[in-house]
Amino acid sequence: MNYLAHSVISLEIDEKTNKNTLYGNFAGDFYKGRIEKIDLQEDLKSGIILHRLIDKISDREENFLNELLREKFGIFKGIVSDMYVDHFLCKNFENIFSGNPDFENVEKVERKIIKNIEKYDEFFPSDFKSFFDWLKREKVLARYKNLDFLDRVFWGISKRVRKGEILRNAVCELKNNYEELEEKSLKEFLFVKKETERQFGLVEDNKNT
Repeated sequence: MNYLAHSVISLEIDEKTNKNTLYGNFAGDFYKGRIEKIDLQEDLKSGIILHRLIDKISDREENFLNELLREKFGIFKGIVSDMYVDHFLCKNFENIFSGNPDFENVEKVERKIIKNIEKYDEFFPSDFKSFFDWLKREKVLARYKNLDFLDRVFWGISKRVRKGEILRNAVCELKNNYEELEEKSLKEFLFVKKETERQFGLVEDNKNT
């Protein structure tokens, strides 16, 4: 799961439970180490717990996209899977969330996410600030449905990771198997969303007993 998927899961959980997971979930990759050692107020740490739970579920061997991506992308299949899921989530956003008036369209939800994250700028890790500024300026979350933009993002990642050149083929592979990858990506998102909500509820219940 990438940033859009993480955020949407948080928004729904926060709406249902009156929690505050969005910031920690969104910025979760920028907080390392044991939860109890992280210098952050307790209510925001629940978002980091949620972020790690989502990653654990989506990184499972049975990820619905693995069979299609393993051979061509190897160790990078997780990165490709995450980006594909956000692409198809963005593209199908209105249909997936047609029953939720707060999720009218992806552009509106992106503005809501950005506004929420900005409230916690005093807690931003230094390396998160520049990333967030770029994400906000470029309206990244709502542009994942654009294949040219997605290609730019894959190229950028390929330059930052060792032997990442294979990622430059990701959009070409997407175009070649578009319908099958769309089906698998949406199935993966809905599975992870449902399983995350179930397991996160159990984690929170155990924490409060």
